Amino acid sequence: MQFDRLDRWLGPCLMLLAVTWLWLAYTYIPGARSETEAGPRAFPVLLGFVLLGLGAIVTVSAFLAPREARAEKKLPAVMRREVFIVAGTFGLLMLYGFLLERAGFVISTPLMIVLTMRVLLRGMSWILTAALAAGTTLCCWLLFAVLLEAPLPRGSWRWLFF
Repeated sequence: MQFDRLDRWLGPCLMLLAVTWLWLAYTYIPGARSETEAGPRAFPVLLGFVLLGLGAIVTVSAFLAPREARAEKKLPAVMRREVFIVAGTFGLLMLYGFLLERAGFVISTPLMIVLTMRVLLRGMSWILTAALAAGTTLCCWLLFAVLLEAPLPRGSWRWLFF
């Protein structure tokens, strides 16, 4: 598939995704209690409008690009490693959501960081991976649980006994 054809489809798909996202945000997330505060809907709506803008930019640039720039540019073949990383990321996100409910934030977050760094990215040494997992978990816990006083998932250990 040529780049211009891909962009002509990608842009409108991003805009459709953004409109769906905005509709869901307005439907399911409660608004602010007063006009002076942002409320829980503010950030998801901002992200929806950013995605809508990016989709519009991709669409317009695909249609306004010079014909010479669009001609005969083929997409490179998808590598097996790239497919593994995308599928692995999706799988790890599903596992993280499952573990957050069962094991809690403090256990599942460093486990997911270690799995991501060692299995998907095959990057760092064990010492650096463990330090990154512990540091990220500690910083997130301090920021959200202590500073912002937001409740983090504690998990339910009852599933181990039944």
